[in-house]
Amino acid sequence: MSEDRGAANSGLAAAAPVDAGQFREAMSRVAGAVHIVTTAGSAGLGGITASAVTSITVEPPMMLFCINKTSPSATRIMENGVFCINTLAAADQPLSDIFAGRTDQHLEERFASGAWTKLVTGAPVLSTALAAFDCRFIEAKEVMTHLIVIGVVEAVAIVPEGTALLYGHRKYRTLLLD
Repeated sequence: MSEDRGAANSGLAAAAPVDAGQFREAMSRVAGAVHIVTTAGSAGLGGITASAVTSITVEPPMMLFCINKTSPSATRIMENGVFCINTLAAADQPLSDIFAGRTDQHLEERFASGAWTKLVTGAPVLSTALAAFDCRFIEAKEVMTHLIVIGVVEAVAIVPEGTALLYGHRKYRTLLLD
């Protein structure tokens, strides 16, 4: 059976490359939770809006997210050695736009909005986040234009219920969690 998969994969490799615009359009239909990934330390404050976020393992608890390797926050995350993945509530949509670079606020200026606290690592934790995963940086893997950043979760904060902020088909959406 593995031979059949190999044959199928080799056939796929010979196919014409997928058009970037078509791929981007298809991915816009994959709705996902919206997060703000933050860092703090000797390299400074930084943060981005991210949707490419997932857990890896439960024991030990590990998470990953993807970030453009040219982002100033990417360097700060790796140099600081800590980050926090803050899963946004619907009311946090304005913060998502700020950390996505849709305003003129950059790096430290972005933290003027929202209420921030800390857990274990010192990375900023959004007090209104539905869940916050406070992580210590383990490694980053460069893949083309992005980095896959992996961290071990040292602390979590959760709220019992709320309305999650999602992004799909180029629009914000909400989902009531109860």
